[in-house]
Amino acid sequence: MGLFNGVDAAASAMSAERLRMTVAAENLAHAGDTSRGPDGLPYARQRVIFKSVLDQQGQPDGRVESQVVSSPRYERRIEPGHPDADADGVVMTPSIDPILELTDLMIASKSYDSNANAVRGLMRLHESALRIGQSG
Repeated sequence: MGLFNGVDAAASAMSAERLRMTVAAENLAHAGDTSRGPDGLPYARQRVIFKSVLDQQGQPDGRVESQVVSSPRYERRIEPGHPDADADGVVMTPSIDPILELTDLMIASKSYDSNANAVRGLMRLHESALRIGQSG
């Protein structure tokens, strides 16, 4: 156990939550987007998956990894005059619920703040331990 394992764990969680906030904001920006990409489909909702980092013995070491994955679900509606409609007049938009994305954004923000507070607390604890060591 190193002195800064707790800081490493909180920092990795902060990085993962920052990615989660970025992805939620990107999803919100693309809600209702009908333009098609090179694959012929509109933007696909993204989500972030967290995984524990394992040490050499296969045990969780407190850190977390994050990975962005696509969730390609679409809503279809008939709009023959729409510029992004296909030959059958079908327009596809990503299935993105703005309330879900805003909730995810708020939860990620609170988790980020909690981990930042944990880092500040750990740093104060380490500073106090150093002061005790200097006075003795």
